[in-house]
Amino acid sequence: MYQKYSDGEITAIQSFVILISIMIGTGVLTLARVVAEVSRQDAWISVILNGIFIAFMMMIIVYMISHFPKHNFVQYTSCLLGKPLAYIVAFSYVIYALLVTATVVRILSEMVITWLLTNTPLWIINLIIVITIVYMVKNGVTALARYNEVIIFMLIPFSLLVLVGLPEASIINLRPVGGTGISTIIKGAIPSFFSYAGYEVLLVYYPYISDKQKPIMRNSVAAVLLVTLFYTATVAAQIALYGPQEIQHVLYPSITYLTAVEFPVIERMEIFFTIFWVFTVFGTAGIQYLAGCILLQNIFTTEKIHLFAYGLAPIIFLITMLPQNTREVVDLGDKVGRANVFFGLVFPLAIFILYFIRKESLKHERNH
Repeated sequence: MYQKYSDGEITAIQSFVILISIMIGTGVLTLARVVAEVSRQDAWISVILNGIFIAFMMMIIVYMISHFPKHNFVQYTSCLLGKPLAYIVAFSYVIYALLVTATVVRILSEMVITWLLTNTPLWIINLIIVITIVYMVKNGVTALARYNEVIIFMLIPFSLLVLVGLPEASIINLRPVGGTGISTIIKGAIPSFFSYAGYEVLLVYYPYISDKQKPIMRNSVAAVLLVTLFYTATVAAQIALYGPQEIQHVLYPSITYLTAVEFPVIERMEIFFTIFWVFTVFGTAGIQYLAGCILLQNIFTTEKIHLFAYGLAPIIFLITMLPQNTREVVDLGDKVGRANVFFGLVFPLAIFILYFIRKESLKHERNH
């Protein structure tokens, strides 16, 4: 069993907040572009379809792990897959979490250099961000959950920025609705899948939820649907402003979207967006980084995670320095995002099926 108070616990509400924080991360910057490249004016429909699918996957994840309420990731995967394969999957997830964290840090650094600190060397910004993330996660899951609880209130003005371009937008750019065809709309849901990456961290965090009697499945699905609503509004607003063809040539539509509108008091609204977004992305990176540290704690059965939080930091920093330009950063993000297909889709479905195959034998093992 997991050690109950080794690095804290989270409440069901905090797990809801964590899911929202990790899904609304770097994906919001490029979502409209990558989906519009496939389903054009119907990109917002693709986002809705993908959100419904992710909500279904969330139901599967919560249903399966709820049958192992006091087992950590390594323990319940060992029950289903056997210890050797469980440890391989756990180590693979650690590598995935590190790559995601490093990618998010580098994307954040690119934004800070572009919009805030244009003359600051990249390595300094990367180093400061990594140190900040280590400070956030070194005390365990409770401290990180409280940080994200504070940040969730900043998402309210952040989400309202979706509306600023509506006076300049044209509904014609969203027509004809469904004109690209159902097959193209479904294909467009595939790139939007990567923007939701991170919801699978519930596989790691679920054992640390203190009040499991609460409707965790309902809260988790609600988190996915809330993010889907935000993403849908964002994509629809940006396509309505730029049009389905022009937006395909905009690297970061969410930021460029704000520069297309003049505000009477604030001259550069994109800077305010970047400030709000920086705090949100710190939460995203911290959640993934802590997930990797928790898994190492599960594997080596240590009492605290601070050694892993400190020890993995140089690896994160070195990975952040590998891309040579913004295009390579985007390519790295796309490649790392594809790993989510395994941890967010293939793996949950596999252990869900295995649970039903081994359901009776697992009950017998527990009784003895």
